[in-house]
Amino acid sequence: MATFSVIPAASAPSPAKASRSLLARMREFDSYIAAVKSGQVGKLAPSTGETARGISVRVATAAKRQGKTAETWVADGTVYFKVS
Repeated sequence: MATFSVIPAASAPSPAKASRSLLARMREFDSYIAAVKSGQVGKLAPSTGETARGISVRVATAAKRQGKTAETWVADGTVYFKVS
């Protein structure tokens, strides 16, 4: 079981900031969400080292950041998504 304690805010370490590569990936997926209009479906094929599940999670997270929802599904290793 975890050990819980409460400390003064001044004693806590600063939160870690997102790296440049993470920010770049977030902007990349934000642009995918913005590109898909009503009546359209986005299609993302994983590159080497990526998984369809990982891409699905990043699509859903990007949509949430923009106040939208994304319906994702995988067919033949390719990720498809609709934005609403």
